[in-house]
Amino acid sequence: DMSEFAAEHSAARLLGAPPGYIGYDAGGELTNAVRARPFSVVLFDEIEKAHPRILDKFLQILEDGRLTDGRGQTAYFSEAIIVFTSNLGIYVEDEAGVRRQNVAPGEPYEEVEAKVRGAIADHFKFRLMRPEILNRIGDNVVVFDFIAPDVAARIFEGMLANVVSRVRREHGVTLTIPPALLERLRKLCTADLSNGGRGIGNRMESVFINPLARALFGAALAPNVEIAVTDLVEIDRIWTVSLQPAG
Repeated sequence: DMSEFAAEHSAARLLGAPPGYIGYDAGGELTNAVRARPFSVVLFDEIEKAHPRILDKFLQILEDGRLTDGRGQTAYFSEAIIVFTSNLGIYVEDEAGVRRQNVAPGEPYEEVEAKVRGAIADHFKFRLMRPEILNRIGDNVVVFDFIAPDVAARIFEGMLANVVSRVRREHGVTLTIPPALLERLRKLCTADLSNGGRGIGNRMESVFINPLARALFGAALAPNVEIAVTDLVEIDRIWTVSLQPAG
């Protein structure tokens, strides 16, 4: 998680402390891991949140496939697959420095890809002043499109199935949801797809999971029963689930 490396001195965690500093003998988290398991997939999540000086460390990795830690030992990345994830290009700053959305759901994928790639190039060339990092990455940039409605429906179904399974496993309660209420819940959770799958999960948590937990907590339920969700009501931005024995 590269948000943990926003400070320049945190590079010591990756490469190890230099000689004379505390932790020198421990080596670096990254170099130790790659040296122990060179055939690995190394994922750097949200790479844009790392300090620019730490990004410089990747120049040698991407160019020569190796990195030397604070103890002078070399870790070789030539057999590793390196993946950077980033939200760069989704939001950009205009001339006034105001953050605005650069791409939106519904735009053709070709436009989304072009805008995101352009914003990534601007970030490395003009904001970080490190075009050499982008040159090392080259054309190996994959721009993911926004979630389509049919995919969002499948994500919703999977999340809901996990909730029903967990309630059955932890409480011995089998939940049933009428088709009309299920469709309403699906529309509530997938109405806004700008935040991706996490947005669907967040919406389901506030609309269904939290009120369901309160309803189960307040109900005196015997084990191995079947419960039907009969209603879903919002009052003052607080959702309430109504339950009753099925049958």
